[in-house]
Parts: sequence; structure tokens; C-alpha cells
Amino acid sequence: MKYVLSFILGTVLGALGGAVVALLLAPSSGEELRANIKTKADTEYAKAQDQWQKGMQEMQTRMDKMSSDLQAISSRSKKTGEPA
Repeated sequence: MKYVLSFILGTVLGALGGAVVALLLAPSSGEELRANIKTKADTEYAKAQDQWQKGMQEMQTRMDKMSSDLQAISSRSKKTGEPA
């Protein structure tokens, strides 16, 4: 029983000590930290959306070129009578 109480007391004191150290060494308040995290998340989300849009535009450009090339090949094969 003595060991159980010692363990519980040590756990509680360790948790309290850890909480105090965390509060003393924290670079900013919780509110500031949440605001910083939200700002960073919003910035990264905007960057991701921008990259997505650029990727979609690039893919559309490539698909348009491929379609144009295939139409040209098909046209030539119809004129010559050879399979594409």
C-alpha cells in the first residue's frame, strides 16, 4: 500500500511540475499560439489551393494539346487512308 501511495504522489507531483515548467517555458500564451497556428494553417491552405489550381491548368493545357495532336493525326490518316 505504501508503494501505491508513493507512486500516486510521485505521478501527481510529476504532472504538476511538468505543467509548471511547460507554462514557464512556453513561448506564447495559448490564445497567441492558437492564433499563430490558425494563421499558418490558413496560409498553407491558400498555398495548397494555388498549387492545385496551377496543376489543374497545366493538366488542362496538356489535355488540349493531346486532343489537338490526336485530331491532327486522325485527319492525316483519313487523307492518306492509312491507320493512325
